[in-house]
Amino acid sequence: SPVEREFRNRLSDPTLRQFGYDLFHSAQRGTPGTLTGAVSDSYVVGVGDDLVIQFQGGTNDSRTVRVDREGRIVVGALPPIYAAGRSIGSVRRELEAATKRTLLGTEVFVSLGSVRAITVFVGGEVDRPGQYNLTSMADVGAALALAGGVRRSGSLRNVRVVRAGGGASVDLYGLIGIGLPPAVRLRDGDRIIVPVIGDTVAVAGAVARPGIYEIRRGTSVGAVLDYAGGALRPRGNTLAISRISAGGAETFIRAVSLSSRIEPGDAIQLVGGSAGGATGRVALRGYVENPGPRPLLATPTVADLLGPVADLRFDTYLPMAILVRRDLETAARVFQPVNLITALRSRPTVPLRSDDRLYVFSRSDIAFLNSLPVRRIVLGQPNPYSDCRSLVRLEILVSDTKSARFDVVTRGAFVVERAGQSDIAVGGGIRNTARGDETIRTGGEALARGEGGTADPATDRGGASAIRCPAVFEEEPELLAVLIENSVAVGGAIRAPGAYPVADAISARDLAAVAQGVIPNVSDLSLDVSHGGELRRIPATSDVVLASTNVRAGDDLRFNGATPQFESGGVLLTGEVARPGLYSIRKGERLSQLIARAGGTTALAYPYGSVFTRRSVKEAQQEGIRRTTRELTNAYLAVSARKSGSGSSGSDGTAIAALIASLGTVEAPGRVVIESDQRVVALRPDLDTVLESGDTLYVPKRPNYVLALGDVSNPGALQFIAGKTAIDYIGETGGTSKTADKRRIFLVLPDGTAQPLRNLKSINSKVVVPPGSTIIVPKDIDPLFTLDLIRDVTGIFGTLIQSVATVSILATR
Repeated sequence: SPVEREFRNRLSDPTLRQFGYDLFHSAQRGTPGTLTGAVSDSYVVGVGDDLVIQFQGGTNDSRTVRVDREGRIVVGALPPIYAAGRSIGSVRRELEAATKRTLLGTEVFVSLGSVRAITVFVGGEVDRPGQYNLTSMADVGAALALAGGVRRSGSLRNVRVVRAGGGASVDLYGLIGIGLPPAVRLRDGDRIIVPVIGDTVAVAGAVARPGIYEIRRGTSVGAVLDYAGGALRPRGNTLAISRISAGGAETFIRAVSLSSRIEPGDAIQLVGGSAGGATGRVALRGYVENPGPRPLLATPTVADLLGPVADLRFDTYLPMAILVRRDLETAARVFQPVNLITALRSRPTVPLRSDDRLYVFSRSDIAFLNSLPVRRIVLGQPNPYSDCRSLVRLEILVSDTKSARFDVVTRGAFVVERAGQSDIAVGGGIRNTARGDETIRTGGEALARGEGGTADPATDRGGASAIRCPAVFEEEPELLAVLIENSVAVGGAIRAPGAYPVADAISARDLAAVAQGVIPNVSDLSLDVSHGGELRRIPATSDVVLASTNVRAGDDLRFNGATPQFESGGVLLTGEVARPGLYSIRKGERLSQLIARAGGTTALAYPYGSVFTRRSVKEAQQEGIRRTTRELTNAYLAVSARKSGSGSSGSDGTAIAALIASLGTVEAPGRVVIESDQRVVALRPDLDTVLESGDTLYVPKRPNYVLALGDVSNPGALQFIAGKTAIDYIGETGGTSKTADKRRIFLVLPDGTAQPLRNLKSINSKVVVPPGSTIIVPKDIDPLFTLDLIRDVTGIFGTLIQSVATVSILATR
């Protein structure tokens, strides 16, 4: 309503509503149902009412009589009694007297039965004016409910009931707990008129029930506060009144006492803990408990406006607030950074002027500066969030200025080139560059924040609906740009690297605290301070050095620490090791040192067959398999296109496609051939493997078998006997099949290496076949050359079959 809009603007409180108008919203249309319960003796009997009369004693009788058109009731042998227009209590007493005179030894009891119907008219500021049928028990509230309730432009305190012979004024505030409930009972033919709303005042701030109230002339400040439920705190409150002067200007004054007279149109702001004030106002906005206007004389400085440090909200950002004020000479808006750390210590004091607005920020608001959308806009990319006013304004400034004033937010990001544009690496673009991402939502919540340019890809894919800007930046979009250009870039061995706004010089110690502190257990800490073109390196030997090293807006501060002595992950030892398990390792630690820490190998260990795997090798092997699959697919498609008109069988291509698909499902083992026999390593230290996080070592027991696999008559495991040759073991399987390729037989040794055995007839008898070895007899693919399609890609498949066989063997070990 217009009244609500006026007071909301003046008190900067969008939640203010007119009091009492929701009373009738839940009322249902229709005639009220039958009422139950005792009826007061003051109820006025009328024509059409039914009275229930019972006689007990000498005469026992019960009957219901109706008031006739002449207003009388006739009860048996009793004389007629005039009832209409009299209270039911008066009628009861006359019946008792008549009974005593006429019926000796008999008592009479009188109650109201069904009540008469009445018709009233409801008009004025109601939703559905008109004529309504009610019962004689209905009151003004019931009639207004049937009419849809009072509009917000109507009065609740001066509802008029007009009837023959006079009328009455009804104050509906009595129905909702303010004052006494109305005692006016409706009569047939009454008219209810709701006039336009009268004088109003608003109450906001630290009260139980903020709202807009209708008042009568002569109402005091204390009475209006009672309407609002009183102050939340019993003491220490400041009462400021926004009053419209005779000239129409708004003036803030201090209420001298609760008995002071309130004037129509006044707006009361109750603030806990303030010291009062006089003319003029300032405003406190943003991340504070009680945002809104304050009397200037009561809060002449920033410290007075904020109150004690203990009253600040948790996670308030202190290195910089922004004071928005008017320049006295140019009347232009000025954004003045304010250091709340020093302002709250009152050195130096920051004086306020009339109409100043102080914006206080939360840590989540500051985290928005390091979000992915902000960084991308600074790099010159388009803003995908057109509903975010602060980002729209930042994009305009970046486009217009073409300067480095906002580059501080991209110093800690990993910038890459994509489609000819600078962008921030996200998702899998870079790894292990910073801490994990978090999602920031508005109003003090966070938005996609991550150091090193990482961000949650889901935030990017979510589009404009996946992000909402902090409310303080939406209220004043210029604040975001002001914060960025007054920021320091903080990085290195710090928990939360990023851009942090500062109002003036700030110590490295305070800035580290704001960035959640230095990473624990960092040794040899030093500071790199970049100011302009100058770089200083300062050994941070003590907290005194951190406290005495100051940086300013635009500087770059990096906390350098010694490289950690331990790898980020562990190494897993299993099998025949004295103490198997997961071990943390030092940088540069070798396998022999770790095995020694684990107590060495057991007596049953077979070091020659140890399986050592490495995560980085597995990833490289997997990429090689994917690359081979792509090459085969491309070759297959190219040959298929050439042979499409030659009449080649479709089954040929199906077989090859299935083989390519099976290759794509092969999982690389990541095995690395190493020397794990400690006796050999002792003689050849250069063979000792340097460990990495994620490595695994499995030391098997000494096997007593040799595997013969592939195109042999009976593949399987054969007992190892020293001195036997490969041809001996193949013979024990029944020999090779007719389809075997005897020219490509090869031996896979227990350590993972492989060597060819040439053809079967010329197998070198001197080749040692140690236990745990595997003899592979591949199938001869020459018969497949009759297929035109395979003949064209046989060069690729010639090496593929051997590769797949070797990978399969290593994967099982």
